[in-house]
Amino acid sequence: MAAIPAPKILSVSQVNRLVAGMLEEYFSDIWIMGEVSNFKAYPSGHLYFALKDEESQIQAVCFRDSARKLKWKLEDGLLVIGHGRLEVYVPNGKYQIILDTIEPKGLGALQKAFEQLKKKLEQEGLFRQERKRPLPKLPKVIGIVTSPVGAAIHDMLKTLRLHKAHLKVLLYPVQVQGEGAAEQIAGAIAGLGRREDVEVIIVGRGGGSFEDLWPFNEEIVARAIAASRVPVVTGIGHEVDFTIADFVADIRAATPTAAAQIVAQGWHELEERFREVSSDLLNVMQERLFQEEQKVEELSRHRAFELVSRRISEISHQAEMQRAEMVNSIRSRLSGVTATVNSLTVRLSRQSPVAKIKGWQIQLGSLNSRMERSMTARRSGLSARLEGLAGSLNALSPLSSLARGYSICLKPDGRVVKSLSQVDVGEPVMVRVEDGKLGCEVKEKIKGGGNGK
Repeated sequence: MAAIPAPKILSVSQVNRLVAGMLEEYFSDIWIMGEVSNFKAYPSGHLYFALKDEESQIQAVCFRDSARKLKWKLEDGLLVIGHGRLEVYVPNGKYQIILDTIEPKGLGALQKAFEQLKKKLEQEGLFRQERKRPLPKLPKVIGIVTSPVGAAIHDMLKTLRLHKAHLKVLLYPVQVQGEGAAEQIAGAIAGLGRREDVEVIIVGRGGGSFEDLWPFNEEIVARAIAASRVPVVTGIGHEVDFTIADFVADIRAATPTAAAQIVAQGWHELEERFREVSSDLLNVMQERLFQEEQKVEELSRHRAFELVSRRISEISHQAEMQRAEMVNSIRSRLSGVTATVNSLTVRLSRQSPVAKIKGWQIQLGSLNSRMERSMTARRSGLSARLEGLAGSLNALSPLSSLARGYSICLKPDGRVVKSLSQVDVGEPVMVRVEDGKLGCEVKEKIKGGGNGK
């Protein structure tokens, strides 16, 4: 009889690991649809919930990195479609689905997020009409939040110029789509709002897809608009495009160009009013001028003006005659004065000091030459006398004697030794010769005659 092989006995852990391996091999890439139930969001960022249908349910997990990518908020009762993998948690033998993608069934994820945020902010009262602020009629400084390279900024600036808006534009350049754009837009709104000179802010960009316009549907942008110190006008996309920013803004314009028109409307109206008033004033002035011209023409035909004109002609004739007499009198008087001046000029030329000064200059030059010759002769005589005295002095100078071979004996205090009695044996003395001094000591005193022998 054949032996019956012993059954292979597995541990609980081995069974769970085998099941985990099978699930990992055959259920690592699946899509699943179900209703969200028992939803819990943990501080770690992980999302835990169950997906169920009419007959059963399965536990689901969406970890932090995947949860961050969700633009909308998960909540109980939502029908969703998810993608992920099945796995078994070996310690307790329970299996669950790990989701990396979640989308609402029948409605796009972005549209769902849009509806959720719109409902939330509307409940908070951020869309209420009573909180909308009026725009300044004639703003002096406006801020614009948009891309510096898009067509929107050029359209807005062109519109402001066409509407004669006499204002200063502060452009806060931002990214208007893609990752990080919402944070830049919110920061720009807050930054411009902190400036005391900014009176209104335009937030705008050109058209694009729903995804391109998404930064203006972010909650951070809506909060920044609501918290702004100054009114905010939005001009985002085209007329059919609506964003969360449009609902929160004080005024929503259909396009960036329309936003600029709204802000500049006061200046445009002022310009039009100025033109109307100028035209009316010109018409009134022309009418008044015509009436005055008619009055002047009527008065000019009056007889009183004819009498006045005749009298004026008579007075003009008399004035002309008197002018001629006055001219003749002045000419006669001027001729007499001219003759007197000519006579005085002749007399003055005879007494002119210029001739006397020239004579004195000639005499002065002669005296100067004589003085120079006298001084030169005197200087030559004195130089010759000085040379003679210098020769005599040199002959009498003791230094000349030194040059001839003589010397002078001096005591330490500089006195000249003239006699033996002035020194003692052993006393130091200084002997002066032509080119220096000799330090000596008296060894012996030898008397001699008066002539030194």
